[in-house]
Amino acid sequence: MRYRKIAFKIFIGIFFLTFTFTPLWSGEPGDVVKEVILKDISLKDGGNTKERKLKLWEEISPLFNFEEMAKRAMRNHWEKRSPDEKREFVGLFANNIKAAYIRKSGSRFGEKIISLMEKQGNKFAKVQVGLINKTEGKMSADFFLLRKNLEWRIYDVVFEGVSLVSNYRRQFNSFLSKSSYEELIQKLKQNRAKMDMEI
Repeated sequence: MRYRKIAFKIFIGIFFLTFTFTPLWSGEPGDVVKEVILKDISLKDGGNTKERKLKLWEEISPLFNFEEMAKRAMRNHWEKRSPDEKREFVGLFANNIKAAYIRKSGSRFGEKIISLMEKQGNKFAKVQVGLINKTEGKMSADFFLLRKNLEWRIYDVVFEGVSLVSNYRRQFNSFLSKSSYEELIQKLKQNRAKMDMEI
């Protein structure tokens, strides 16, 4: 009888630890994705101005892991770079994505979320989202997330079958097959200067 009580206490202790540890994971994958999409969809309500987009970018950009995105986009070229070069590249890469977001008119993700499915592992997660757009009808987007320091962050988006990271990888590989890494950095800096002038 005594051993049953001890076993029961151990079971309760394990159960309690299991269910109280989960909330420490800052933002479940589906919640992170919904926050990004719903903020973006809000642009359909007449808020499609540069000021509005800049404000939205400030709100959603912390939900992305730009270092992981840059690393995957550069792939074989990444390891050749020094820590300082990597930091510089991540900043320029994030700025390039920001410029694309600001230039895009209207909402990128349609009008409404109609479905959301989440597959979660210990470190990686995939969130599949069904969306409705007034002009194009039903669309789909897949978000890939990485959990680091107990926080889920997006490192790739596949929108209608097109991967953001793969698209940048093709561009970088094409550029670096003809030009140097230093020239790529210069090009990205020029893009940043151009965007700063447009805002």
